[in-house]
Amino acid sequence: MRIVTNKELSGYKVLPFDLYTENKGKILEAGEVLTPGKLIMLKNYIKIYTEEFNSEDNSNNSENNNEDTPSQLLNFSYESIDPSDFETVINKEGYVKTETQVKIKYFYKRILDLLVQGYYEEGLLKLNTLIGILKTEVFKQISKSGKGSKIRFLGEYEICHPLNVAIVSGLIAKKLDYSALSVDQVILAGLLHDIGKLKIDLADSQALLTMNEEEVKAHPIIGYRMIREEFELPEEIAKVALEHHENNDGSGYPQGLSSDYISEYSQIINVANYYDNLAFNRTHVLVMNNKEALRTMLEVGTKRFSARMLYTFIHMFNYDDSKSFNDMVV
Repeated sequence: MRIVTNKELSGYKVLPFDLYTENKGKILEAGEVLTPGKLIMLKNYIKIYTEEFNSEDNSNNSENNNEDTPSQLLNFSYESIDPSDFETVINKEGYVKTETQVKIKYFYKRILDLLVQGYYEEGLLKLNTLIGILKTEVFKQISKSGKGSKIRFLGEYEICHPLNVAIVSGLIAKKLDYSALSVDQVILAGLLHDIGKLKIDLADSQALLTMNEEEVKAHPIIGYRMIREEFELPEEIAKVALEHHENNDGSGYPQGLSSDYISEYSQIINVANYYDNLAFNRTHVLVMNNKEALRTMLEVGTKRFSARMLYTFIHMFNYDDSKSFNDMVV
């Protein structure tokens, strides 16, 4: 049996093969019209399989969807990436060199492609490489002046947001004197905290408009299952995907946990996640710069965040960082 991705299915108008669950339960039959409703329904499955696959169909579909071949997906490294191959927005005020910003973003994008296509072992190995790169190329820069705006990646939200969350979360963990292993786990958890969105395409703002609230709130549960059942990573990392929208006062989702019932890693990622969403203007509060973002975090306070994690985060950064986010983009 072969794993079928949502990206592949979106290229068909009529299904050319039967679809099954991992337990061989049939989902849809060949010949059925793939309506938008059916495509949304299919995104609720962790894995979808087909038993038969015609190589000619595969060739045509790959051509139509411009998908990479397995060798193209697998055979890449950070060192082999040519920044000129990837057009992207950069942080012109950033501490990290332009070329390095581009390479890190492209490397992470290729890792996400691996995970989407089901190459979990290869994707996770490259995520470990990325953790080392972030610690080497980004973490050491924060000591220059403590300006949080200057370590952020700007541009494509679905790529930059997990990178930013991973960086800020890892810095918080270091500030709290976590062990080297725990810091790495926090960074990895940050990179994967929104992985459930890959199953429901929430990274696309247009797709978000077609989702109801229940579907939007499903991504923590989907992400948790992916990390535990597919990636087979530790519970501490999976819990972050599940709990990163839980609030200190119990007002979050999906479980309504509060205070110490929320894991420490999740408490850290909750702070970093909200901060970066503020900076990307993905919340109901409009902020123009890092100073306004920090002020908003303090106003929200311990209703949403663990006091320990919030104030550790606040004290890491220069409160007078007032450069406009819009002026940092090139």
